[in-house]
Amino acid sequence: MGCKDKTISPNSNLIYNFTVVMTDKRLLVFTTLARTLSFGETARLLGISQPAVSKHIAALEGEIGAALFVRYGRSVTLTDKGRVLQQIASSILEGYAAIDSIKE
Repeated sequence: MGCKDKTISPNSNLIYNFTVVMTDKRLLVFTTLARTLSFGETARLLGISQPAVSKHIAALEGEIGAALFVRYGRSVTLTDKGRVLQQIASSILEGYAAIDSIKE
């Protein structure tokens, strides 16, 4: 769902290369799973199916190129990279909440 290596030219003098890693929905699913450590609880809280949670996490792990969770049957724990992403994603979502708070 992300775009890879797109080029944007905001004006004729500047060219920016960037990679969009994930959608906002994936960040929300990831941070919820990181908090609950349960695919079922994450699905219930977000109003989506468990397979949808799994697909979002698999897509995110594919984009990052690393496992974010260690799966033990029905439970999960964060990997080291998962803990790093949890901090980053939480900051991004908190930023969105701050923006929403100043909207009129």
